Amino acid sequence: MLEMSTIKSSQILRSRHHSNPNADHSHSINHPEPVQERSSSPLPSVRVDNETSDDEPLICEETMSESISTFGRTTMFYNQRQQLRTALKNFFMNPFEKYRTRGRVPWKLIFQALKLISLTTLLLFFGQQKFQLRLVLNAYQSNLGHLLIKDYQSQAQSGSSGPVIHRHYEIADAAAHSLINYFNITQSAVGIFGFNVDAQNNTALPKLCISQFDGAEVDVSQWMYTFTEDTVVNCTEIDCRNDTKLQCRGKVFKTFPDSFDGFMGLQIHFQIRSIFLSVKSRPKCVLLYPVYSLENELMSGAIANMFSLTYDEVQCNEHSNYTANSEFTGIRETLGQIIIDSCTLILSLITGALVIKRIRTTFRLYRQTRNFYAFHYNRRLTWGELRAFMNGWDFFSIFADVLTIVGVVYKVLLDAGADKHLDTTAVLIGTAVAINWILALRFLSFDKGYYILVLTLSVAIPNILRLLICILAIYLGYVLCGWVVFGPYCYKFASIGQTVDTLFAVVNGDEILDSFMKVEGNGPFLSFFSKIYFYSFISLFIYVVLSVMISLISDAMLVAQSAATTGHWLIGVDVFQELDMGWSTSCETAPEPAPPSRQNLQNSPNSL
Repeated sequence: MLEMSTIKSSQILRSRHHSNPNADHSHSINHPEPVQERSSSPLPSVRVDNETSDDEPLICEETMSESISTFGRTTMFYNQRQQLRTALKNFFMNPFEKYRTRGRVPWKLIFQALKLISLTTLLLFFGQQKFQLRLVLNAYQSNLGHLLIKDYQSQAQSGSSGPVIHRHYEIADAAAHSLINYFNITQSAVGIFGFNVDAQNNTALPKLCISQFDGAEVDVSQWMYTFTEDTVVNCTEIDCRNDTKLQCRGKVFKTFPDSFDGFMGLQIHFQIRSIFLSVKSRPKCVLLYPVYSLENELMSGAIANMFSLTYDEVQCNEHSNYTANSEFTGIRETLGQIIIDSCTLILSLITGALVIKRIRTTFRLYRQTRNFYAFHYNRRLTWGELRAFMNGWDFFSIFADVLTIVGVVYKVLLDAGADKHLDTTAVLIGTAVAINWILALRFLSFDKGYYILVLTLSVAIPNILRLLICILAIYLGYVLCGWVVFGPYCYKFASIGQTVDTLFAVVNGDEILDSFMKVEGNGPFLSFFSKIYFYSFISLFIYVVLSVMISLISDAMLVAQSAATTGHWLIGVDVFQELDMGWSTSCETAPEPAPPSRQNLQNSPNSL
């Protein structure tokens, strides 16, 4: 085609030369007349060969060298555009489309599914282990509380482990009672308990620690005091073996300070050995650390009884013998856990590497598209065009993989006894499982009918966030007002955090009547103010704010349903439409088209 155009242009120039012998011979085939020096009047079209005039196209009025140059630039542009279209088309394909069109196995989808199954299985076994351990610890805490503390009661029900103490000798009696029962625990307790010993095989004695303000002195008769915020803790080991209660109480009295003006509390630290026996798992050797505390934090003289229990898992004697009653129990405790932990860790590393590779591919394609638009269209990519490359699922997946890897490492350390962060491990694994199940929703995006929830959230969340910003100031005002007014009289408003929780429960209808009853009865003025406070809060947040939020979600769902019905994609709208324009061979300059949608890239008749 290029050679034919060159021959035709030479024929035209020779015909013009012979028709005008006085013309300037400086104009040759290699030096056409510039565009700016040509007459404004258009030249008539010329047919090259009369014999083939029915099949030959008309030649444009521009010089043939300009036509050749324009043809070359247009061909280069067309090739680059087609290459970019192909890359974008492949990039926006889902795994099923890639498998149907290119035969490419969706490895990332397969590994994600395997990781989800493995991680869920790990969670089930770990949850069973955590529940069993937590139940055993609660039972041990209740048992030791009744053995060591006088008139013990459940701290979860009353907020204290025993009756409130008000006198000096009552403190000594409570401490002596606890010490005497500790040294008799091996003979009196039904549970499996023993004393801890040191390297010299000596029994570890309990430590009695008294905390107080350093140098605090008060003279109420003269309204004088000496007080510093520095605190001091004095600890003493007490041995009450073979002592009567009276003798043990005398040893406790010797540890008391001369004055109780700065007395903050008394703690007794014990060390008890035990073995957790269970028919569902291998026995565990543990070292228990019970702590009996008498707290005077408010410095009011009302001493509260508190009891807590922590533990360390230790290595059992190598001569211990364990025989499982079934083969499955032994496999689950040894080989089964190793396989599940290893598979989950390896699959998380593989999926994380695949997602990072996809992010690198996305960034490389973004740079190619940006350079193409800057060179051929002399403009930057718009925000709508940038959004097409932003895939929040990928970053969410990396975050889930990091949580999974860290959680599995913590679990392995926990099983080996090198770490005891049981709750931290549970939070990491539980959050990782929740995020991975949420990530499974992205595979429903291939059918927009099943993707209706995510579509609704993608439309509604921006408007909901704007609404939450508006109501945050109102909610914060009610929180601060409720805390300062009702905090001294009602435990539900005792702190700002508790006030936030209480008002959120009121919005959901859980604490309305109970909150009314708690804040009333504190004088006629506060009772009247509490009615205004709750009536206005309920009317505003339940009748107005929730209704507005529900309407926003309903409108977003209608938009999402419409998009799912018509097939219009809601994410990445109006991008890359220049790439969908047909290539014109006309000599006239086509107007610059407007930008496309991802739908056009997928459904265009010219799509690759």
